[in-house]
Amino acid sequence: MLGRIVAATLVVGGAMTSSAALAQNDPAAAVAAGVITGAAIATGVIVPYEHREPLHEYVVHENRPSYRYDDEVVVGRELRSGPYESYPVPERYGVPDHHYTIINGRVVVFHPHTRRVIHVYD
Repeated sequence: MLGRIVAATLVVGGAMTSSAALAQNDPAAAVAAGVITGAAIATGVIVPYEHREPLHEYVVHENRPSYRYDDEVVVGRELRSGPYESYPVPERYGVPDHHYTIINGRVVVFHPHTRRVIHVYD
């Protein structure tokens, strides 16, 4: 348990340091980084940076259908149940026990039980 707390502290500290560095060059980028960091902390899980592009390529290769969804889809919010199909994310992409779907032409990664969104690709 202590190991997890230390790891989480290091991740948050690193993200905060990165946000501070961004703020010196681009205030808008710093705000965006802070929002993404805050949402990731709130959900407790993020798609690891090094797996984001390979996961996106995997999903595109799978050629799944896109579903229309009227609500806004953002990190940290829960998807309401609806007429969308979800598919498991292979464990090699660093987010075990999560699913993805295609909503309004965008790949959305979420937890299948809580439906909380952890990543949205543009």
